[in-house]
Amino acid sequence: MTGRVYLERGHPVTVIIAYCARRAPDITGGWLHFQRPGRRPLAGPRNVAIRRTDGSIVVRPFRGLTRAHTV
Repeated sequence: MTGRVYLERGHPVTVIIAYCARRAPDITGGWLHFQRPGRRPLAGPRNVAIRRTDGSIVVRPFRGLTRAHTV
């Protein structure tokens, strides 16, 4: 995912930092109410840092980005 080009509203963007649930800290505990039995807790939003064509870097949800067609 990192380094790949995706489309954001038709404009190409490059993912520079991706969210990874496997590297997320293990935040289990009895006070958490979003645990599922036998599995890790539900992950939060999958945000990514992207670089737009104008050079700006923003953090946004991965949802909504589509793969750019490679020729």
